[in-house]
Amino acid sequence: MNRISTGRAFYVIGSLLWLLALAGCGSSGSSDGNGPGEPEAGLLREVASAGELETALKTGFTTVKEPQGQEELFALTDGAMASAPSGNFTGTYTQEKNVDEFDAVRYDGEHLYVAPRRYFHCCFLATGVLDDGSTNTGNPAQPSIRILETDPDNGSASLAGTIPLENDISVQGMYLAENRMFALTAQAMYGTYGDLWLRPDIWAPEKLGYRVYDVTDKSQPVLEADVSIDGVFVESRRIGNVVYIISRYSPNLPGIVHYPTTLTDAASNEAILADVDLEEMLPTITIDGLTTTLVDPTQCYITNDDRIPHYPVITNITAVPIDDPKSYTNTCYNDEVYGAYVSANAIYFPQVLHYLWPDDVKTRIHKFALQGTGVRYRGSGDIDGQVWRGGQADFRMSEQGSDLRVLSSKFNGNNTDWVDHLLFILRESPTRFALDIVSQLPNDNRPDPIGKPNEQLYGVRFLGDRAYAVTFLQIDPLYVIDLTNPEDPFIAGELEITGFSDFLHPVNDDLLLGLGTAQTGGVKLELFDVSEITMPVSRGSVTLGDTWSYSEARWDRHAFTYQADVNGIDRFTIPASIWDDSSGTNRYEQSLHLFEIHDKAMPNLAAMVPVGRIMPPQTSANEWVDRNRAFIHNDTVYFVQDETVWSAFWTTPTLVNGPF
Repeated sequence: MNRISTGRAFYVIGSLLWLLALAGCGSSGSSDGNGPGEPEAGLLREVASAGELETALKTGFTTVKEPQGQEELFALTDGAMASAPSGNFTGTYTQEKNVDEFDAVRYDGEHLYVAPRRYFHCCFLATGVLDDGSTNTGNPAQPSIRILETDPDNGSASLAGTIPLENDISVQGMYLAENRMFALTAQAMYGTYGDLWLRPDIWAPEKLGYRVYDVTDKSQPVLEADVSIDGVFVESRRIGNVVYIISRYSPNLPGIVHYPTTLTDAASNEAILADVDLEEMLPTITIDGLTTTLVDPTQCYITNDDRIPHYPVITNITAVPIDDPKSYTNTCYNDEVYGAYVSANAIYFPQVLHYLWPDDVKTRIHKFALQGTGVRYRGSGDIDGQVWRGGQADFRMSEQGSDLRVLSSKFNGNNTDWVDHLLFILRESPTRFALDIVSQLPNDNRPDPIGKPNEQLYGVRFLGDRAYAVTFLQIDPLYVIDLTNPEDPFIAGELEITGFSDFLHPVNDDLLLGLGTAQTGGVKLELFDVSEITMPVSRGSVTLGDTWSYSEARWDRHAFTYQADVNGIDRFTIPASIWDDSSGTNRYEQSLHLFEIHDKAMPNLAAMVPVGRIMPPQTSANEWVDRNRAFIHNDTVYFVQDETVWSAFWTTPTLVNGPF
């Protein structure tokens, strides 16, 4: 029987793992031991037995926690090299080369795959049916993934096939690999910035999953695997043939108080748990109707820090080969996860530890190496401040070689300067499972702050041996940080301009494109010349609209499209919702804006040139668009508004074809 205890408020810690060699629906594998020549144990450790995992989960249900709300954490405004398929068409924009990202609209150069939108019913999702029971005209009651064959020479597209979906299934996103389409499904979403993740018990009854289709014949896709997993979807990436799915599960037991805040709640939970065994607290996986336990309880990690109380939640990393989707490996740990940064070699999980240092918030980061379907825990480290709040916060982390570079924000309660921004470089230890701090900025030798007093951190990009950071309160300082020597990073240059950028894209080594908000409130694009690292300068800006105008690409990189080197010119597009009251008419439009970058090989002459905009006919059906995507193929631009596809030629964007 677990002893009831009291303690300070706490949430949960991110963590993880070791290599599992699993076959089919089961799992087996060897752990990271501490044998001869192996590193010392880290902040996570392998459970000694299934009973230890059971004790950890039950302890989480019987530990009193002080009430805690979203005000305990601060909402941050968060700021990718484009990873287009080979050829003359663009694909889904990604942060890291060779790390594919799921999206609800995909293009392979011949076919567009368009999944239905996700509707947000408080905390859960549905497709096609609105809260009042009616159907949305742009999303039929029987939702389906549409497959359209494109004809870029004629600027057209035609329906090639559909994949029907149930009303209670949402497609989080898709991957394309040869003749297979891998769809990630779920019944819930956590919101743009991740605030709902502050209560992990919210997600206890939810399910996620994946479906893999053979789409050799687009008119008749064949379902190869239909998989459902207990828990809620967190994140996913594809590297080569393997899709990594990160999910979180909290046991849904009748009568249990998931977040006990009184001794009475804890005592009630303890009485219920007396008759509960471990299997009842573990998530299941169902493959083509056959259900089994997702995890092998002996193949999980728990915290190795005695200061960290357990919480009844399990985070899973499920690795699925696309060409063998009914086979999987699963690695788990007994703690929560807010998000993830994924490089080509590893997954990093940051977790706020404000209950260990209530007056000095820190973040713990766990590293897990990836090799095919193998996932191995490599170490953990603590840094000051906090990193993760969802959105595009993964831009705050970057792996280069064996180093992890991180930008965090530390809220200090000082009325004259209440937030500090910190750069850390961490490196995997050769002697223990740990991420050691190699350097940080500011420091005693380099005390200059990143940002002016009270400025929040917006756009962040790590590119090679440089980091770019944008902070903002009244002006927009763009900082260039030299990372050439990881043991001695320093602020090399700074540029102050009006407005701010919260999305940064590298044009080349000498030019940086910023997307954000103008001082007037319009959508602002600015081209920065960073060829001289100590003296960044602006090569021009463009502002679209005024107050209340915005672009989805600011917070969703998949809405940004970039095509490099078209006869020496780069092209890019952004969707924008524009309010313009300059003429007193309060004009509003939703359109796709087209731009070119000229003379990028000569940064002092480089220019950003507006080409025009694609503006489909404004009707009641597309007056308010939730999701915008664009793909450039030769001189044709396909513009996807929600489920509707339009097209136009780059040279004549006002002549719009569709809807398709």
